[in-house]
Amino acid sequence: MNPNSFGKSYKRLRLPDGAKVVIIGGGPAGSFLAIDLLRYSKKIGLSVAVIIMEKKKSMNIDEQKRSECHIGECNYCAGGLSPKIGDALKKMGLHLPVGIIMDKVVIINIFADWKTISLEVLKEMTSVYRGSRPGGRSDSIYNFDTFLLESAAKEGAVIINSEVTDLQYSDDGRVVVRYDGNSQIIVSDFVAFGGGVNGVVGDRFDVGKQPVSYLHKMIPGFKPPRLRKAIIFELQGGDTDRFMHKINRELYFILHGSRNLKLEMISIAPKGKYITVVLIGKTIDNATTKDNLRIINEFMGLPHIRKILPQGVKLKNICICTPNMVTGVAKNPYGDRIAVIGDMFTSNLYKDGIGSAYEISTRLSETILTRGIDTGSLREGYGPVIRKYRTNNTLGKLVFLFIRVCFSSSLLSRIIYQAVITERKTQALEHRRLEKILWNTASGEDTYSNILVAMFHPFVIWSIFTGGLLVTVRNYITELFFGLVWGNFGRFTTGVQKEVFDARTEAIRKEFSGNLGRGSLDFERMYSIRISAPRDKIYEELGNFGDKDRKYFKPRFIDIRRISGEANQPDSIIRYHIYPDQLSFSLQLLKAIPGKHISYEILDGFGRGGIFFFEIDPLKKGSEFIDGEFMLSIYVGFNFRNKLLKKLFPAFMHDVLWNYSLCQLKDVIE
Repeated sequence: MNPNSFGKSYKRLRLPDGAKVVIIGGGPAGSFLAIDLLRYSKKIGLSVAVIIMEKKKSMNIDEQKRSECHIGECNYCAGGLSPKIGDALKKMGLHLPVGIIMDKVVIINIFADWKTISLEVLKEMTSVYRGSRPGGRSDSIYNFDTFLLESAAKEGAVIINSEVTDLQYSDDGRVVVRYDGNSQIIVSDFVAFGGGVNGVVGDRFDVGKQPVSYLHKMIPGFKPPRLRKAIIFELQGGDTDRFMHKINRELYFILHGSRNLKLEMISIAPKGKYITVVLIGKTIDNATTKDNLRIINEFMGLPHIRKILPQGVKLKNICICTPNMVTGVAKNPYGDRIAVIGDMFTSNLYKDGIGSAYEISTRLSETILTRGIDTGSLREGYGPVIRKYRTNNTLGKLVFLFIRVCFSSSLLSRIIYQAVITERKTQALEHRRLEKILWNTASGEDTYSNILVAMFHPFVIWSIFTGGLLVTVRNYITELFFGLVWGNFGRFTTGVQKEVFDARTEAIRKEFSGNLGRGSLDFERMYSIRISAPRDKIYEELGNFGDKDRKYFKPRFIDIRRISGEANQPDSIIRYHIYPDQLSFSLQLLKAIPGKHISYEILDGFGRGGIFFFEIDPLKKGSEFIDGEFMLSIYVGFNFRNKLLKKLFPAFMHDVLWNYSLCQLKDVIE
């Protein structure tokens, strides 16, 4: 008997007291569903038995030792936990053990063809392993999927380590689940299939193979979601701690490869002394398994990737796999007493697959407990999820297309970068629309539909035009005027956020009140850049600022020389010779603390007093300082002697000169 369709006037089938629910697949979707079903059913006074069928190799599950339900195989996943899934786990009262968290992400870097845009992580993001590691690794096999499976077992779920081989309806309309080579059966009131799309890594669906064949039999109109192949691999750090310093706690998104290596989405995620890399694009779509190593080596040789990856990383004792990535939504993923969950249903496009699994599973739990388990009830309660994800993923493709076009073009990425930096320097955090769009896209914090609407908001378009396009044209002309040609050195963010600028300049004004006086200043600027080098080396290079043979800050029309004293010694004087000469001035070193800061007083020229201040601070990621990483900041503040000189010295010229020179200085030091 197959009671699969009752039409619009369907007869509701309710989950009876004492019902038995079988979940096929012990991944996140299956575990989330089991936990929610068991908790929710207790609240409404309904007795439900939940059985999870997990075919992957597991340890000690047969004995139901709930603290040792370890998944012992890889799950072909990048292993990133978004802020949304972090919130969901807290809501469920599930706290990740320290041993599962490989890294906490505090910075998201969006790598453009022009410059890298770094975003502070506003809510907790972590990286984990979802399955086992390669053989021979010393790190623990305990992982995120294990944790969720254990949590389900603690709620009362029974876990059977076996593969389901067939499903069929019994004479009374219930679902017969066959497993262990069809030798064992369970008669269930409801079945949820969460077996995923990667039974064999990189395989495409085949309706003649399990599990798709029995799903088609149970749900004749079922059609799996569209898929796309990815390459996921790991890199191991070198012999020094510099690997940890450079990538630790930072997540990179790159949206272009090269002319020959056609990549559309690249992520580089930290996992302790390893990093996980995900590659998606046309080159991957058309590749075979034998092409993997060639593609990986070609990827690691790309100039912009070499700038990101730490020196000494290597392919050693690591994972390489080519899993399926879900890019569409399944058709008709439910029937009487059966529904599909997890990746076999759908996933948020390229982001937050675990968050999608949580949302889909909790929606199904609510539906079968409060509405019913027949096709009509599932269409009513579970169907809206299909429409939501179909719309969202379609719009997601547009979002990524726009971002990819912008960030893979040198001109467009420079305009977007400049618009973001202009907004960052002039607007408070809550008003920075462009930064919010990038954050929501990179973190998976918001839906693609909302992101797309935000992209075309009039204020955003105006910000890109005024703070991006017009400023870029002005800065480019300034670079030509001063003879600044961007070479092979990296291009990094030097603009300081408004809230940081306000706090730090207030402290500097108090410290140098004797030189700066009281009240507002005619000219006040601050720039910061991250440098990976010993602080003494940074300090020493700053001492070369007045030397003729220095390798940075050498613009046309400006000649900077030390005219008295020694480098980084009090009372030494550096002279700025500028054409016209009315703009020339001198700096006298007030105080120098080796490895920490250098302060100069502006003596003469167009300024009436003022300070030129270099400061070297340890880099802070989240709440921790990072060894070997420092932020070099430059502060300039003074008053003009008259209004004419103020017009002859526009502030944006200073911005262009120091933005270029700091990137140059970073390259020299590193």
